[in-house]
Amino acid sequence: MKCINYLQKLLLLFPLAVLSCSTDNGVLIVPEVKYELSGGAGHYDYAPSFIRDEYGIIYGFLCENRDPFKIVDYIYLYKGIPTENGYDWQPGTQIIAPSDTGWDNCHICDPDVREFRTVWKGETYDWIMTYLGVDQWDCCHNQIGLAVSKCIEGPYIKYDGNPIVPYEGRDKWGTGQSTTIVKNDSTIVLYYHSTTENGPYCRREIILNDLDNIRLGEEESVPHLSPNSYPMYSGDRIYMVSEMRSPEYDRTRIPTWVGDHCRVAWMPIDGDMLSEEDPWTVIGDITPELSGFPRNHNPGFLTDTRGYMPDDDRIVVYFTPAVTGEDWLWSYDLYSATFDLK
Repeated sequence: MKCINYLQKLLLLFPLAVLSCSTDNGVLIVPEVKYELSGGAGHYDYAPSFIRDEYGIIYGFLCENRDPFKIVDYIYLYKGIPTENGYDWQPGTQIIAPSDTGWDNCHICDPDVREFRTVWKGETYDWIMTYLGVDQWDCCHNQIGLAVSKCIEGPYIKYDGNPIVPYEGRDKWGTGQSTTIVKNDSTIVLYYHSTTENGPYCRREIILNDLDNIRLGEEESVPHLSPNSYPMYSGDRIYMVSEMRSPEYDRTRIPTWVGDHCRVAWMPIDGDMLSEEDPWTVIGDITPELSGFPRNHNPGFLTDTRGYMPDDDRIVVYFTPAVTGEDWLWSYDLYSATFDLK
């Protein structure tokens, strides 16, 4: 699994941001937590990008190993069909695999899919996927790539100019774990984890409607957030879910690099995310007491197809809980946490 060694060191050395505010009325929301899906025995699932279309169908893109008990990341799609009794999840389908050679030939994971029209070599594509690729088994030199498709379910074609957010150094983790917000018809806002001088959490705008003329905006450092943070926009707010560690976090329980809870917070959409003063107001937490597991990590919001909030009265987070001890990796299933805002 691509980032174990690095995250273990980072989370031991870097104190994750502690958000001390509360909701508008001072009361934190306790979410409803439930199990959603699994890849089966000998498989792990994590790093979710779940989007809901106009028909209520959920498309969940995530990391999963293809071969039982073999640790190599692939990108899978799980399709959720709405029924009277909740979502009926179809079996997972492999969407993209590591390349035979090149920058993403070891692991390929952390997908983020958005509806965004772009042109490439005279062809028009309606869907983009940013993803992490790595070519070193020591989990360093991660970089962010791009794939495109004419249909949300694929096939996804890797851009031949990848990586779009490169990282030169081979002795540090690199760039990855990206989330995209569609700003307008030409531009996306990319949020990601980075070990550049602007890290550990960054954003940049990218003009991406013509893949023969991609224009990268300046990388900006986003303070007050953990490296594993994932945004969602609404009409008047920016929401952020972050993997965190509580003060009583047990640093001796394997895996030591995985957070014990996930925190949901918001700030005004016209606020200054880059400010030295912490702009975030906490909504609530996904805790071990709620999930039943000591580790809760790799969260992501359920969004619409452009990265925006699909419901005004609730927030849904998908995340991965984990046990501690030798079997930690094979406990990686997908759960959801629903925050009722009414």
